[in-house]
Amino acid sequence: MYWKFICTNKTEAECFQRALFGDTMKFWDEIKNVKRCDTLFLYNVQTDVLFGPFTAESDGKLNIEPDAWGGGFPAQVRVGWKAISVVRNAHERFPFLKEVSIKLSEEQGGELLRALGSERIEIPAQLKSEIQQLDMDIHTLAHRMEEAMRSRAHPADREIDLDRIKGEFVAKMRDFVWAVRRLDRHTGILELPSNK
Repeated sequence: MYWKFICTNKTEAECFQRALFGDTMKFWDEIKNVKRCDTLFLYNVQTDVLFGPFTAESDGKLNIEPDAWGGGFPAQVRVGWKAISVVRNAHERFPFLKEVSIKLSEEQGGELLRALGSERIEIPAQLKSEIQQLDMDIHTLAHRMEEAMRSRAHPADREIDLDRIKGEFVAKMRDFVWAVRRLDRHTGILELPSNK
């Protein structure tokens, strides 16, 4: 089965960060029929960009992550992917993307798969690994900051430790931003204003 979920510029990043697609209760009657291993696509209605293919890693459920998107899209599906492919100006090529239905026909799903297969964006393994490592380092440093704030050490020692960790955190964030910019220069997937 093939399914199309939509997003906007406001919700797109959270879909990828959480590896989760969702919609309002209006579409629950369709989303509850999504089954694990079905093929999904994500369509940004503002940028007219189609992403995919994704694999459903759960059946359609209510509130897999209740706080996702501020709680506004409780009909949810957990997703996974091996590689991200994009089709720009997707609606021009596939007018059916603007249809209200989430379920796609076999023919529609096959068309999207073929288009995404021919326009696959390859991310260099070294760059992907660098971004993943920086993300892990930033996460670790954030936890170290929390621990330093709760420390029972002398207040002056605690502040010195906290300042040192903050410095490391800022440096890693800078490296992360530059790595993401390099990724966008290579793929064009994010269309960052700083790369124009």
